[in-house]
Amino acid sequence: MEIATSRSITTKLLLLLLLLLLPLSAREPRLEAAHGDDLDRAIASSDEKQVKIAVEALAVEGTSSAMEQVISSALLSGNSTVEDAALVGLRNLLPGSGLDWLCTQATKHPRKEVRDLLLGFLSKRKEKECFRAVLQGLYDEEDSVALKAIEALQGKGHPGSIPHMVRALQHQEDRDRDLSLVAERIRQMLKKLTGADLFAASEWDALWKGNKKVLGQGKKLDPAKIILKGSGVKVEPPAFFGQELVSEKIVFVLDTSISMKQRDPLPEGSKPTDKADAGKTGVNKRGKKDKGWEELPASRMRLRRVQKELKRMIRELPRSFKFCLVTFDEDVDRMSDQLVQASPDQKRRALKFVDNFDPEGYTSTDRALESAFKIPGVRTIVLLSDGMPFRANDPIDGMELL
Repeated sequence: MEIATSRSITTKLLLLLLLLLLPLSAREPRLEAAHGDDLDRAIASSDEKQVKIAVEALAVEGTSSAMEQVISSALLSGNSTVEDAALVGLRNLLPGSGLDWLCTQATKHPRKEVRDLLLGFLSKRKEKECFRAVLQGLYDEEDSVALKAIEALQGKGHPGSIPHMVRALQHQEDRDRDLSLVAERIRQMLKKLTGADLFAASEWDALWKGNKKVLGQGKKLDPAKIILKGSGVKVEPPAFFGQELVSEKIVFVLDTSISMKQRDPLPEGSKPTDKADAGKTGVNKRGKKDKGWEELPASRMRLRRVQKELKRMIRELPRSFKFCLVTFDEDVDRMSDQLVQASPDQKRRALKFVDNFDPEGYTSTDRALESAFKIPGVRTIVLLSDGMPFRANDPIDGMELL
């Protein structure tokens, strides 16, 4: 009897020893599976407390696969109560592969709902990798995610986010989204952090570089004493299609007639993606249209190229400039009856005006110039047209205009 008992004890001890010697890697999947089952049951019951407990158990595991279970089961449940409980359960997650996975998914997960939730969670963490993930969210293709990143950074109110916000604004401008909600929220945040009221990313960049010492301490600038450059920082004068604008009281007269619908060929040897050639025009040696010109991208349409360059120039006009836009086809349209200051609000107004350009009708250059000359205070008129004036009735003699 004693021998049998001794053998039984020995067997149990051996089994226990084998279990302890079992590699952690072999045990973890079983534990994660068990905790994953617990999470699924908690979600099915919509029990907020049980969801939190189940996620806490997966957070203790702390692996990337455990965090993927939280994402796929809880954060994609479509139940806000479950989502909130899961995020609470993740609070004690330690740095490691699991947190790294969440940072990766905050910027790369295919579902924007997940990216939204994870950015909100990571914004409350202190780890550098979490901060980097939030910054990356500024460039998300979905506005809701980018806005979540802006909200998170605004909550921190750290001056170190200023240059990152400037780059994010530049990203919006590069995508022709000057007036998007994301771009406007970025400007609002920059205004709150700096005390300045600017528009273009280039202006904010010059402000940061010229006042980094003060702004880096979390101090705001006096709007009356703001400078846009400092030692070693050069601010280029505004230019339109490469021509420097010297006068600060200027009217742009722009052809929007039907001929501006034409798409110009690319410069010889260039590709459609060559940014350096975006504003250049290729010319067929015999003056004929290239074969397949109709297949050229919309960005090669003359009026679209004018719009792009004009918007770039408008956003970068110094506040000291006063300007007006005049368009013409067979009719003439003016942005305003007088020159307006190049303030952020007037730039917004001008950009909306430019967005409404539509190529149609004849080329009433004479009437457009007549309208431009009537604007009080104008010192320079910039005329941009792709051809000879043409108007069927009552043309104005050029000498009369001068």
